[in-house]
Amino acid sequence: MEQKAESNLEIKKKEAWQIGLSVFILLLALTVGEYFIGSIAMTWGLILLVIAVFKAFFVVRDYMHLPRLFSAEEEESA
Repeated sequence: MEQKAESNLEIKKKEAWQIGLSVFILLLALTVGEYFIGSIAMTWGLILLVIAVFKAFFVVRDYMHLPRLFSAEEEESA
């Protein structure tokens, strides 16, 4: 039983690591894109704002761990 629990924990950690890395790469690509859009076409402020909001969503969702605050799993393990 303990091995299964450890195995599930390892799988969850691996999935979290993969998602975190994917989001990091996405944010990096968007930041590079923002830089080039801002340096080439300064009048495209609305597009830059949309990209910034999109990036903020991913930062809050994946790096601030807000969903964990409201999940039932945390209450069970505490």
